[in-house]
Amino acid sequence: MKFSHTKLELVRQNPGLAKDLLSKKDEHFNFSMNRAWVYAARKYHQAEKNKSVAFDYFENSVENNFKMNKVNIQKKTNLLIKLDNYFESYNQLEHEFYDYSNRITIDIQHGNIISGEIFRYDKTPNNGYAITLMDRENSIWANQLRFPLFQIHFSNVFKCPIDLIKVGTYNFEEEKHEYITYDEDTLRQAESEIRFISNEINKIQL
Repeated sequence: MKFSHTKLELVRQNPGLAKDLLSKKDEHFNFSMNRAWVYAARKYHQAEKNKSVAFDYFENSVENNFKMNKVNIQKKTNLLIKLDNYFESYNQLEHEFYDYSNRITIDIQHGNIISGEIFRYDKTPNNGYAITLMDRENSIWANQLRFPLFQIHFSNVFKCPIDLIKVGTYNFEEEKHEYITYDEDTLRQAESEIRFISNEINKIQL
């Protein structure tokens, strides 16, 4: 079975119902101003931290896809402020941009695979890497199983000591970057739990 890392917590709660839980289709994708915001943030990194390129992209995307009524003009203005705050938060990290939005595939054993998109990868001042996801729900993300899983996975991908990998989010609501590096015990527990989940999924499939 293959499923998005965004669904891992849903499966974690009841792996025996994974097939039923994952069979529910997501709502049809619609281009939104928030999505335009994400693309504009990417443009900022692509253009080597050029704010003007990102702002121009966002404004053009919004004006070409949405009616410029009072509500949408106010939303556009608010998101432009959030975009500028994102740039400021990023610059305070002193990270070196490495890549963005690559899709990943993680084999969690027994024919089960977790996939999906990562918002951004950076190199850190201590020769490590930072893995960043976008968090729009102001969630308690550090308790989610996918984050220690990412730390393990990207330690292998980048051939980097596991304690030099930090994982986290850009908190869209509070407009700040948040990271954690899990200790060895937490990482081993995560590996054990993910194997258990994979086994439970397969019991139902047999």
